[in-house]
Amino acid sequence: LGSTVFAGLILLAVWSVAGLWQFPDLLPRDFTMRSWIRALPRMIDPLVTTLVTGFFSTLIAILLTVGCLERENQTGRTGGERSLFILYLPLIVPQITFVFGLQLLFIGSGSQHRYAALVLVHLVFVLPYVFLSLADPWRALDRRYEIIAAALGRSRLIVLFAIRLPMLNRPILTASAVGFAVSVGQYLPTLLIGEGRLQTITTEAVALASGNNRRVIGVYALLQTLLPLIAFSLAAFLPALLHRNRRDMRV
Repeated sequence: LGSTVFAGLILLAVWSVAGLWQFPDLLPRDFTMRSWIRALPRMIDPLVTTLVTGFFSTLIAILLTVGCLERENQTGRTGGERSLFILYLPLIVPQITFVFGLQLLFIGSGSQHRYAALVLVHLVFVLPYVFLSLADPWRALDRRYEIIAAALGRSRLIVLFAIRLPMLNRPILTASAVGFAVSVGQYLPTLLIGEGRLQTITTEAVALASGNNRRVIGVYALLQTLLPLIAFSLAAFLPALLHRNRRDMRV
């Protein structure tokens, strides 16, 4: 399966820079960046929308998840199965069954803040994945570090920001990368809530998939793949860079 996915990515990359490619040639006769140059002006607005929506929906999801888990850590009580069921319900129920209702809700409210509405509807899908990715590492952290800090007179807020969050920066960044990837991949919620006025790389890639210009399709599909790849690469390398001299900080 991994080999098939990797082969598909290579084929997308080749098509995005392919020049003349006639049957039965195995490879294009030449490679050119012409397709990227032509697509770049039309790609800027969808790219900005993708980045802004992904960043803010992921940021809000991280803040909510950290708040919930820290509250659980302080009180010793979990949200219970009912809360988890509500949280994970968007992952179980088909999107079309409730996204259309969200669209009617936003239209009925008369709000003109489409960006905010788009961020909120992405948050519905990003939050469960972020919580699922971060909950186990958060609960598994040895609490003796925090007990020692509290015994030395440090407040809960200082313990959170000076001990727990730095030690969990790798899981937090990984959860952020997962959330960003989920946001990038949202098609139907973006199409309905954005009312066709807010385009992302994903909506443009799906729209172009019905055409016959494989080079442009390759450009958009490759960019759609590169965005989560960059996010996961940052999540992998930033903690190693920050803690390269602190082996025990790597959680």
